[in-house]
Amino acid sequence: MEEKDVLKNALTKREKIIQKKSKTKNMEAEKNQIILKQLPIIVHQLQDAGKRVQERIDGLELEKQVFTEETVKSYKVLRAELNKELEDFENQRKFVKEGVNAPYLEFETVYKSEITERYKKAGELLKNGIDTVEFKIKKQKETNIKEYFDELLLSEKIEFLTFENLGLKIDLSTSEKKYKEQTNAFVMKVVDDLALIKSTDYEAETLTEYKKDLNVSKAITTVKTRKEAEAAEEAKIKAELIQNRKTALIKLGLNYEEITNAYEYNEQIFVSLSDINFLSKEDFTKKFAEITVLVNAKKAKAIEVVETPVSENVTVPIEKPAVTAPISSPTVETPKEADVIAQFEVKAPLSKLRALGEYMKLNGIEYKNI
Repeated sequence: MEEKDVLKNALTKREKIIQKKSKTKNMEAEKNQIILKQLPIIVHQLQDAGKRVQERIDGLELEKQVFTEETVKSYKVLRAELNKELEDFENQRKFVKEGVNAPYLEFETVYKSEITERYKKAGELLKNGIDTVEFKIKKQKETNIKEYFDELLLSEKIEFLTFENLGLKIDLSTSEKKYKEQTNAFVMKVVDDLALIKSTDYEAETLTEYKKDLNVSKAITTVKTRKEAEAAEEAKIKAELIQNRKTALIKLGLNYEEITNAYEYNEQIFVSLSDINFLSKEDFTKKFAEITVLVNAKKAKAIEVVETPVSENVTVPIEKPAVTAPISSPTVETPKEADVIAQFEVKAPLSKLRALGEYMKLNGIEYKNI
């Protein structure tokens, strides 16, 4: 037999198999067919009935009627008659509907029990089986990714992250490799964020903020804003404290001397501006108490001297406070020189500092405390 004939026979055999399968399929389809053999036939003359109804209503000329207390009773009777006629038509319609629906409702009941419920039960069995396998696959994929995540955390020495931080939604379509790439990118970003946090001035506070939502820029900004607010509040509180200290010293009788940069009562009783600005509350309170005792003692002594009776024949010398004369310098005729700025620190008793201040004022030397 030639090759051409062999090929022809093979094709013919294949066609017969296809035809047989198609025939079998068609036979199965015929067995499964649901056929509506006869449409419902409803006999009526609604068009004619409708014309008669309209003619009757038109004849009543309802739009032209005048409704009064005398006529309303008759109109109620007329409305009842029309409603009764409509009810008769409705009863006939419902009867027809029930007759038409009855075979379908019977068919639907059998259809649900014999077809729908059987397919539904089979579908649920298949779904449960498929879900079980898919759940197992996704669970294994999640376990592998979590193990990889834990290894990364151990390697980078990060303790506060959890697997939930990744926000991964494990599905079947995304490969495990892809999930691991996403996990690695997430952890590396956290590593970079932590390095940035270490370079800030408030590492601990910024890290605490960062752990809330892993937003590094928000954490840095939050802490910076908070620190600026705290600094402003601290500056305000300190300014009020310093002013209160100065006011208390002035009320006690001390006055500010620019040359000594201190609040003075005399050469022995004074408080430096540095003490006012930087002493702790405890230390300043102690110092202020000491100063108060000294000032009150001086004031009491002065009052005692004034009140002591003096004999008419006794001359009481009046003690004058010693004033150190300003240091004088020889007058030298010199040409006008350019001003030069010099900064230095002077250490001397208050009396000499006052004298130095007077000397500089007399000689037109500008100065300021540093």
